[in-house]
Amino acid sequence: MKKHKQLKRCLLSGLLCLSVLGAATISFADNISIGRYLSVAEKPQSEQQRLLQQQIQIKFPQNVLTIKQAVQFILQFSGYRLCDLDQLSQPAKEMLSQPLPEVDRTFGPMTLEQGLKTLAGDSFYLLIDPVNRIVGFKVRPTYRDLYQSISFSQLKKQQNNKRITS
Repeated sequence: MKKHKQLKRCLLSGLLCLSVLGAATISFADNISIGRYLSVAEKPQSEQQRLLQQQIQIKFPQNVLTIKQAVQFILQFSGYRLCDLDQLSQPAKEMLSQPLPEVDRTFGPMTLEQGLKTLAGDSFYLLIDPVNRIVGFKVRPTYRDLYQSISFSQLKKQQNNKRITS
């Protein structure tokens, strides 16, 4: 009877070892050995599949003066590009022509998507065309109503006229 229990325990232990070994073999089946003790998964990294999720940390050079230039700067190696300006609304065009705020000259680490949203501000949606890898911006409805009620281009003209007469 004692031998029977010992045999049963030994068999169960053996089966457990085999199942663990089998699971380990399956989990390493998709790995490539790149060294004696190192292997990597045979699949693209998540940032390579979702390009806007790549981590960025930016310090803009002094020749980047506008938000548009900043957007183009962070997109230059991402695989994405800014849409043509004629496809954007007037508020989006004006936002892109604004000077880059000093506080935004250095930011990160954050995802590329978060960086684009930071540059545009809370009043704009980030539009993404993943097929053509194009990004753009659209003013949020609450701010669109504000923009339509107050013509900022007229305010700019008034401010410029005041500076000229002063």
